[in-house]
Amino acid sequence: MTAHVKCQGLKQSVPNAKSNGPQFYLNLFRRDESGSILIFSLFLFVLMLMISGMAVDLMRSETHRTRLQSTLDRSVLAAASLDQALDSEDVVRDYFQKAGLDSYLTDVTVVPGLNSKTVTATAEMGVGTFFMHMMGIPEITAPAAGEAEESLTNIEVSLILDVSGSMGGWSDTGGARKLALLQDASKDFVYLMQCNPDDDDACTVEANTVSISLIPYAEQVLAGETLIQEFNVTNEHTHSSCADFDQADFNETALPLFSIVPGAPVLKRAATIDKRSNYRSNRSNSVWASGSRRTCRTDDYREISALNNSYADLQDRIDDLRAGGYTSIDMGMKWGAALLDPAFRPAVSTSLSVGANPEISPAFSDRPYDFRAPSMQKIIVLMTDGKNTTQHVVRDDMRSGLSPFFEDPNDNQSLSALKASTGQYYQYYQDSWKNEPKGGSDAVQLTYPDFWARYNVDFYEEAFSFLPDPSLYYGSGSKNTRLDLICDEAKAQGIKVFTIGFETSSSSSAVMRSCASSSSHHFDVDGLSLDDAFASIARDIHALRLVN
Repeated sequence: MTAHVKCQGLKQSVPNAKSNGPQFYLNLFRRDESGSILIFSLFLFVLMLMISGMAVDLMRSETHRTRLQSTLDRSVLAAASLDQALDSEDVVRDYFQKAGLDSYLTDVTVVPGLNSKTVTATAEMGVGTFFMHMMGIPEITAPAAGEAEESLTNIEVSLILDVSGSMGGWSDTGGARKLALLQDASKDFVYLMQCNPDDDDACTVEANTVSISLIPYAEQVLAGETLIQEFNVTNEHTHSSCADFDQADFNETALPLFSIVPGAPVLKRAATIDKRSNYRSNRSNSVWASGSRRTCRTDDYREISALNNSYADLQDRIDDLRAGGYTSIDMGMKWGAALLDPAFRPAVSTSLSVGANPEISPAFSDRPYDFRAPSMQKIIVLMTDGKNTTQHVVRDDMRSGLSPFFEDPNDNQSLSALKASTGQYYQYYQDSWKNEPKGGSDAVQLTYPDFWARYNVDFYEEAFSFLPDPSLYYGSGSKNTRLDLICDEAKAQGIKVFTIGFETSSSSSAVMRSCASSSSHHFDVDGLSLDDAFASIARDIHALRLVN
């Protein structure tokens, strides 16, 4: 038997252009992915070219803008100078013309003040694009704007000068005594500040725009009776007008003004003690206090001159300075800061700047200005040739009231001292103990202020050892701490502090540098460069400020 096998395969359709038509080829093309990466790469390449082109255009624009801004800054700074004799707007336009940019200057505004000038300018340059125009941006605008102001209003300076004994010595390099070199330099400084910071031949600073307080210091600072009475000072005596401070007083710049309110802060008047006249038990030295050795010396030249408006008067006062005494940089700094503190203003406006012969010019009746008031600078220039040494004070319970000492007004050798524990009197000149003071009922009990006005402290300590120790002192360590405190507080209030170390040691220089507003505000100088330091400070104070 023959077997027949029938094979049936799959049926396939054969493409037939006639039967499928155009739609077939369209579908076939749509499904075909070959060559797509090339198209995407071309798209990325074009995009990269566009971004690179934008960067080129932007860089060109920034280059032109920088040039435009630099020219504008220089022009407004020159135009804003108060010493500029030319028209301020013409100065700006001349700068742009010489730079070939005059067509781009759009506006110049000059605002003169009573003692100031502000110049504002704007400019605009259109920079054509190489690539961005393809995106519809044919030009990029490069703008520039700036404002410069010079103002000589509202400048308050405390000039704090060391007149301690070492200032009477010879300079290592200056060929003269230190005080003489200081006088020349500081006289130039007050002229530059109140007359002209750049020219010795023409006075162009408008009158009453710069106040200067001159504060000479040694072991103490002599405020002067008129000035010290404006503060809430104790009045146990008027032999001198210095003040003693506790360390806490150096935590703030202000001093308490006069007040009748019970419990108001009080300024302690310093006793007029002489701690430097040596007395020995053999009585070979004087018992009397020496005016030239007192902690608070009362020579007129030592008095503060507050908010002075006359460089000529200040120069005369500087000429009168003399050297003597220990060094208390902290005390000078304390008073310098206090005369810049706006808390002092009520005393100026209601008392010191009024009357037929005011202590302070009425033009300064609204000073000291508030800290950080607009268009205002407060400056301290603190100078020393040494370091903090020693300052003597008497104990608080020996500042006022009755002392244990008695005198017969008819006998200048009748001093007696009461020993409270025994009720007996030591009659000094007789070197004997009695039941009554020398002079008997005629003897007059001295107050402590009267005793310190007549007798020196060393005599008290040597001759009356049975009495309590009367004096205290601050050494260099504690005084450096106090100086740090008041310097930090002054700087915190926005006062710019310049310091000058005149032929000082490295340790003293470090103390003064720490007090300054920055290391660039401290000057280590010798006799040849002292004047340059003061002149540099004057120029810095008057420097233009570029306002953004």
